[in-house]
Formats: sequence, C-alpha cells, structure tokens
Amino acid sequence: MLAAIATGEHFETARAALDPLAPRDRALAYAMVQAALRHHGEIAAALAPYLKKPPNAPLAHALLHIGVAQLRHMDVAAHAAVFETVAAATGNAKPFAKLINAVLRRVSEAEALPANPTANLPEKLAAGWRKTFGEAAVAGIAQAMADTPPLDLHFKSAETAAQWCAGNETFAPTRPAPDVVRIATPPRIETLDGFTDGTWWVQDIAAGLAARLLPVETATLDLCAAPGGKTMQLAATGAAVTAVDFAEARVARLRENLKRTRLSADIIIADLTDWKPERQWPCVLLDAPCSATGTLRRHPELLRRKIAPDIPRIRRLLDRAAALTEAGGTLVFSVCSLEAEESETMAENFLAAHDDFSLAPIAAKELPDALADAVGKSGIVRTTPALLPEAGGCDGFFIARFKKSP
Repeated sequence: MLAAIATGEHFETARAALDPLAPRDRALAYAMVQAALRHHGEIAAALAPYLKKPPNAPLAHALLHIGVAQLRHMDVAAHAAVFETVAAATGNAKPFAKLINAVLRRVSEAEALPANPTANLPEKLAAGWRKTFGEAAVAGIAQAMADTPPLDLHFKSAETAAQWCAGNETFAPTRPAPDVVRIATPPRIETLDGFTDGTWWVQDIAAGLAARLLPVETATLDLCAAPGGKTMQLAATGAAVTAVDFAEARVARLRENLKRTRLSADIIIADLTDWKPERQWPCVLLDAPCSATGTLRRHPELLRRKIAPDIPRIRRLLDRAAALTEAGGTLVFSVCSLEAEESETMAENFLAAHDDFSLAPIAAKELPDALADAVGKSGIVRTTPALLPEAGGCDGFFIARFKKSP
C-alpha cells in the first residue's frame, strides 16, 4: 500500500492491497502505513546515516519506512518489527532483504533522534504557512499532523449528543461543541452505538462550522455537497436543502448517509459550472473543492503528492454560487485549505469583482466556544490543525460569509 502511494496511486485504490487480510491484521497494517506517512521526514532522517541512497525498488524503500515506523513510532517490539519486515521483502524487494535487515537492525540499536514533526512537512508548504500563520502555528500544525486525530461525531441535536455520552462513558467522550462528540481512540465506526439508527454522522468539528452560519429552516442550496456532512447538518435544522454535486459515486454516498440518518434533501447531479436552474436561493453554501491541505491530519497521504491548487476552478465555482444567490441573500464560502490563494486571497478578489456583494462578518458567538478564537478581526473564520492542541486539534478551514445587495 505504501509503495503504491509513493508511486502516485490514489489512496483508496492503494488501500485495496490490505483487503485480503483478516480485520485485526488489516487494522495493524493500516496503522503502519499511517505512521509511515505521518512521520515520513523523521523516518528518512533515521535512515539517512545507514543508507547511502534509497533502494531503486519502491517496495524495498516502502519496507524500510514501514520498519522504522514500527521501531520509532509504534508499540512494536524491535525483534518482531525487523523480522517481519525482512520476511515481507518479496518480489522486486527480495534482492534488498539483506540491506533491509542490516539497516533496520542499525536503527533499532541506535539512540532515537529527538522528535521533529516539522521535518514531516514538505518545505514548500511549510514556507507558505510560516508566511501566513507564523512559526509557532507551523510547529503546532506539524505536531497535529504527526498525531492520530480523534473521531468527531456530529449529532442532530445537543440533546441526543448528551444522551449518547451518558450511555457510552467507556469511550471517555468529550463534547467540543454541544452537538459534537469527540472520541480519542475509537473502535470501528459501524460498531458504535447509534450508527445503524442514524443518530450521528462523522464530521470534524471545523468542517461543521460553515453550515452553522446560515439561517435555520430556510431554503438552502448546498453546492459541491457530497459526501453530505453539511447537507445533513442543514437538513437537521429544518432547512429545505437542495444538494448539488457532479460525481455520481460521491452522490451515492450522500444518498446512503441521508437514508441512514433519516434526513432528506433534493439531490441534483450536475456540474455547477454548466448547471443553470430557473431560480435562485436565499441561502447558498459553497464548500469548494481545493487542495485539502487543511485535512492533512486525517489524510497524511496528501503530503506525498504534488499539491497544485486550481485557482481558476474555485473562482468559477464561486462566481456560479454568487449567480445562484437571490437578491438580499446570504452566500457562505468555505475551503478545507491552508493556502492563502485558495482562501483569504480568493475572498478578497471575489469582493473586488462583485460590487453587489459585501462581507457579512461572522461573530464569535456563532461558533462553538472551543473555536471562538478562530474568528478574525474582519469577521472571517480561519481554523488550522494547531487549534485545540490539548483536545486533539481540528481540520484547517477558511470560511467567509457574504451578503448580496437587495
């Protein structure tokens, strides 16, 4: 799986390599891959003194990282980590078995290097974040990305969240928001109480902020809606939701999520740039596709891929969202990105190009108390993984709310 990711294969496709394993083994293998991805830079530094150059076989190189992930970042006995990793050196990695054995034994016998989470960040990304957020924030982002994130469950109401916590104290749940329950070390999601009944859905606390900024019980257009977290949020408030997305596979997940949670929305499969309905909406939410660098703590595989923001595409989507907002209506724009060009700069350029829109400042009281500090002086919201360090962090989001002239 790790070798496939390193050679550019999509994460979910690469993950299929684990399918033949029994559930327990699959979970351990997946944890190894995650540790290797999260600590890529630190692992490379641990290997460097004993490796003149990486093996030219992707599987052999991946096995070295899997081995060090076990030795340095997981609770695996050294002898087991070395023995099993060497035993896995088959196929094009077989000629490198002796090298893997020698290098991993040297690493296991050496004194561990001090933790350096920032080394796991691609320098180009880190440099941009230093400019935008500062050195301390980058250190916090790096630490959050090195740690396995908790699981956030979003409930239809604060009451059901409280009831769930009372009945599931064994998981030591916390509530970073009245309707959000956080579990630090969750079991398989489908085994949790309330999954089958549709009592909750999985959604990071930061991912749920944008939908909180629209009026309840109002006709709302949710653009780029799949897999449906915000759609379910809006529907749970009583809003009449029209959910639009162009990807049929993602829309299928949206339908499944709505069915499980017993919530409803009018679903339309369409490319937003071509879709031209004969009406406008008083409330529009655009959570635009982006580089997703704000979600790296949950998707560390993105750190191993070239991140190239598609600025023209986001601009086109935002222009279409503006056209679909009725006079006097509200448009909320969000991206799960830490890149200024996709977020702060995008919002500034939008306002410069649309004199019929103005910024509708967001107040701290509109957000959960835990994230009230995410509201900037101008009334926009900016979260980063460096927030809530003691509680397990959150994803990085930018949110701006605009008002269209009457």
